[in-house]
Amino acid sequence: MDFCKNYPLPDWTAGFEHRSTSVSQLPYEEYTGILEKSASDTNDYRLIRLPNNLVVMCMQDSETETAAAALSVNVGSNMDPVELQGLAHFLEHMLFMGTEKYPDENEFSSFISEHSGDSNAYTQFSKTTFYLGVANDALEGALDRFSSFFTSPLFKRDCVDRELCAVDSEFKGLLTSDFWRSHQIECRLCTSDHPYSKFMPGNIDSLQQSAKDHGLDLHEELLKFYNKHYSSDIMKLVVCGNHALDQLVEWTVSKFSGIKSKGDNVQRIVDHPVTAEFLGKVVYYETVDETHDMRITFPVPDVKAMYRSDPFNYISHLINHEGQGSIMSHLKQKGWATSLGAYTNVGQDKGFGEFSVSIGTTPEGLEHYEDILKVVFAYVRMLVSSGPQEWVHSELSFQAKNGFDYKKKSGAVSQALSYMYLIFNEYVAPEHSLSKDSAYEEFDFDAILRCLSFINPDNFRVFIGATKHKSIDCSEVEPYFGAAYHVASFSADLLSELASSNTHVDGLALPEKNDFMPTDFTIKNTNILGAAPVLRPTLLRLDDNLELWFKQDDQFSTTKGNIYLSINVPAVSSSPQNYIMSKLYCSMLGSDLDSELYNAACAGLRFGVYPTNNSIEIFVTGFSSKLAELLKTVVERTKSFKVDSTQLSVYMTEFKQAYGNVVNSSPSCLCGFYTDYINKSSLWHYKLTESELPKVTLEKLQAHVDSLFDTSFIKMGMVGNFDEEEALKVAASVQNIIKPSPNLGYLATKSRPFNFEPGYYLHQLQMPNNDCVNSAVECSIYCGQTAEKREVVLLEVLQELVHDSFFALLRTKHQLGYKVSASTAGYLGGRSVLTLKIEGESNPMFMTMHINKFIHDMQQHIADLTDEQFDNRVKSLIKLYQERMKNIDEEAGIYEGHVCANSYMFNTCDIKVGFLQSIAKAELLELWNRYVNPSTAAAYTRIDVQMWSTKIWKPTESDFKGYSAKTLALYGCMHSEGNVDLDIGKVDEFIVTAIATLPEQVENSDDSESLMSELKSASLSVSGATYSPGKGAEMAAHTSTALALAVKDHEMFGDYGNVSHTNFATIGMEKTPDGLWLMTDYKKFQATQKLYGLGVPAEVLVPKYSS
Repeated sequence: MDFCKNYPLPDWTAGFEHRSTSVSQLPYEEYTGILEKSASDTNDYRLIRLPNNLVVMCMQDSETETAAAALSVNVGSNMDPVELQGLAHFLEHMLFMGTEKYPDENEFSSFISEHSGDSNAYTQFSKTTFYLGVANDALEGALDRFSSFFTSPLFKRDCVDRELCAVDSEFKGLLTSDFWRSHQIECRLCTSDHPYSKFMPGNIDSLQQSAKDHGLDLHEELLKFYNKHYSSDIMKLVVCGNHALDQLVEWTVSKFSGIKSKGDNVQRIVDHPVTAEFLGKVVYYETVDETHDMRITFPVPDVKAMYRSDPFNYISHLINHEGQGSIMSHLKQKGWATSLGAYTNVGQDKGFGEFSVSIGTTPEGLEHYEDILKVVFAYVRMLVSSGPQEWVHSELSFQAKNGFDYKKKSGAVSQALSYMYLIFNEYVAPEHSLSKDSAYEEFDFDAILRCLSFINPDNFRVFIGATKHKSIDCSEVEPYFGAAYHVASFSADLLSELASSNTHVDGLALPEKNDFMPTDFTIKNTNILGAAPVLRPTLLRLDDNLELWFKQDDQFSTTKGNIYLSINVPAVSSSPQNYIMSKLYCSMLGSDLDSELYNAACAGLRFGVYPTNNSIEIFVTGFSSKLAELLKTVVERTKSFKVDSTQLSVYMTEFKQAYGNVVNSSPSCLCGFYTDYINKSSLWHYKLTESELPKVTLEKLQAHVDSLFDTSFIKMGMVGNFDEEEALKVAASVQNIIKPSPNLGYLATKSRPFNFEPGYYLHQLQMPNNDCVNSAVECSIYCGQTAEKREVVLLEVLQELVHDSFFALLRTKHQLGYKVSASTAGYLGGRSVLTLKIEGESNPMFMTMHINKFIHDMQQHIADLTDEQFDNRVKSLIKLYQERMKNIDEEAGIYEGHVCANSYMFNTCDIKVGFLQSIAKAELLELWNRYVNPSTAAAYTRIDVQMWSTKIWKPTESDFKGYSAKTLALYGCMHSEGNVDLDIGKVDEFIVTAIATLPEQVENSDDSESLMSELKSASLSVSGATYSPGKGAEMAAHTSTALALAVKDHEMFGDYGNVSHTNFATIGMEKTPDGLWLMTDYKKFQATQKLYGLGVPAEVLVPKYSS
């Protein structure tokens, strides 16, 4: 099945000439041929090869303030030893934990964060990728640290257990992912000795326990794996910044030439993992989410060498089509499907591939899965009998060329990763290193037929996912994720019918030629070159129901544009039933538009209609010459939509499933939901809208749609390759279609945030998913109003500091969970918020204790900042705000945000830069003490949302009311170790006594051994039971830490009771011994709170033209 063997590898020796770096005179080779690049690409490139055979693409982007680097190594889970599955992923984690030159395990992340950057990595089947983004002036330092990952990693033994916990926590976060559950079943149902059958993520059992079972030292095996496989010969690197190419080359050669060359040791895979014994099967598997999925898979050859003709792209394009005569159109009419996607999964170096047709079915569709198979195979037979069509290929080639010639610029990290992907294909010639995805020029009739020959009834299997399967007993269990499944063979009759040319499906046909393909590439602004760009849009019109903003492209020299409509509609969410009907309407409308306008999407145009809490949003974007026509069609369909009974039934079921699946969200995600519910007055709880779903009828929904826009106000923006006359005509057309009654803009419905009374409030809930092992906390500390831009800027500096320290301490050191983050945000018209989040297996009160200690200690950390550290943070943010916008969509999105927020503060970045240039470190400390430090904040306001896993002990309401957070945290940790017979009252007495009586030297000591000794000997129940460590070192460490926090650090957890002056007991809230108010019903609490008024616009709106 190896197509690639017929394609010779390109010559990567020809065209390279010996060079020396300009400063250090270090040797390297440079490609001297012509690199094909987009006509709109203003970057400069240099393709080089280091003496150790590492291939590097250096990219100079003179307009970017952010630099980036990405390195991929041709090693992934395919190389994991059978007895240590997940080792490649574990190695990815360990490389971040210190190097010989930079031994501190937080040095890399701290440096990147200090310079307004970010970094990450991911492991795939045959590749592991590491990447970073950082301020330009810090690129050299970042590369020095980054390169040492691959030249001199430490792999400290004392980091092994902690990073194993991180890998295991990451794995446990995937346990409820239906994607991973079905993927691992697929890996299990293939040749057992094939690398694809392995368990990619890894966990403690597959690594630590398996190492013990096989008599292996995991640390030593890690070193062996790295030393054997991490070779410069199989690495690719992309470096991007605004520095001169000579400088980028100098840094790259000097820092990355030290990576050892061990030869090309890539494992070449020839055999396909899915052999004949696994074909002709249907695999039923049970999902966590309420869903109905069907995936038809065909083992196919590795075709990455055929990138110039890409035959599977031709096939997937036609199968994916949603217009008249398509598979999807037929399935929609039957009410059998809501989505379809056909794609080829080949990968960078797999040596094999898989062609998949993935269908989101309805429950009825799943019952008719055999009929769906007949439709798919009938369509494929039609493609074979009609033969490959050159006009279809020409359209795809034209689209690819347009996408390349007029591609929009993206951020530095995104560019680095995309070019990394291109140069990683060994069949791509050097000259196509930038243009591989657009090199779709050859129409290969025979190759298309050969690829179609693999999509046949003798070469497929089907995966069907649902929570339950009628008459199917899923008795087999995948061992890692615990997913239940059952494998059955297709009947001979069905296979015969699928293969028969007599099996006909009416209505299937090839798509029509695409009238949306752009033909006019004229740029309307002829004065674009040399002129300073205008950094705000112009208000062209303002009347009773329209606000029209316009900005002609004056900096990207593009033929593209963006048009957005934000139609404020009072009825869109005035009640839970109206909101659910608005969502149903937009989903059904979107489905119809996807079918009718699929050719527009194929031509590079995008469009969408969706509801918010107070508006219907519409956007179209792409080549400007077609956007007015596209928008007119979208708005006409939006206004004249007629509800179809079949589709209403389909989407009612879809929505019911979606609401049921909310309970399977991650704990941190659910914390976010409830934080939003508490803070936003206009949000309806999902259970409330779910309860209204059965009440929706076709007649009610149609009446809602027919009257929805009767009273509305349109905010409209056109940005890009347009002129004013065109903007005025398009706006008039939109008004003529919608025909709204006058609705003054300032009277339009808007969301208003709460002005919470000072106090510390806690909303705690049980995880609705009983299988989830993780819990979470989201802590929101309220600061100044968002209108106070100087404070907002200070908070952004603060967030940079807090995130770095919070992650290093609670994720890296204490291993509280894989998801640990700190961020700042603001509620429009309300207050800015500092948010601290943790998700992990420990109990939420223990997490909260860590957050409280962090807040206490952070004050000193801020005070100890050196001037250089503070200045670095400030300078990085300044450069971030001074960075030019990258494309029309980004520019339009920024303007739309200001217009829809009614702030019209288009010069926000300049204002922030002005503040940043004048702030001092003392202001940062003063801000912390004014809002975040509970000991000094006069109006301390904080809301915590906790989600408790059902797998751990959760305090009752009387426990919260009767015991301090210290006691609840410690008792919870001991309970998780298996100490279920202890009495919480006795634990509380022990803490009180320990604080009062333990020797002073214990309080001041660096360890908790004496305290733990006292705890183990204490009688902690009526029967005299004592604490006994169990369930591993990690759990025992949590108990030890909880004890230290409760006793040694008790003074930092003071009484919050004096902050709030309202007695919320009258609405059913309880007060804890620490002074927190337990928010049992957040709606009752909201009813007692004030709302902020609407923000004042930054300027008086004066239109250029009268109505």
